[in-house]
Amino acid sequence: MILELYRLLDENIIELKNQSEQSCAEYLEQNYASVYGKEHKEDDTVFSLDKTWDVIRFLLIEADKTERKILSGVYGEPLNDSNYNGYSFLLTENVKLINHKLQKITKEDLLQFYNGEKMEVQSIYNATNYEMDFLKAKFELLKSSFKKASKLNSGFVISIN
Repeated sequence: MILELYRLLDENIIELKNQSEQSCAEYLEQNYASVYGKEHKEDDTVFSLDKTWDVIRFLLIEADKTERKILSGVYGEPLNDSNYNGYSFLLTENVKLINHKLQKITKEDLLQFYNGEKMEVQSIYNATNYEMDFLKAKFELLKSSFKKASKLNSGFVISIN
């Protein structure tokens, strides 16, 4: 499964939430997911975490020492009523909250929580087969995506396919 973050304004996310699942999926596919989409701008409006997203989520949750476990919400809540459509979202307020915590975590901080056995027990895809440099690069991409969205007062629609 591949995860992509699509940077949108809150009003556009709310509009998508009010559409049918099919209309929402078609819009996101045509405009963001497709490399030919009019809104598809790699590392600007579209951020691809590839298949590392599950490992990174595990590491973030382990690294999050806040009482509320703010970073566990890094991949949002379901965009529509169905959990099966593959989309979730984060509005600007949550993006900024998560960004504030993310920016304090270094690659080295994050990787101290790497535990292949523990991840495999939790059925995290391919947990022990990633190169550390690749994980570090994808973590930095996640941080930069949240930093950019925070600066531009944007939220995210998150696609997991």
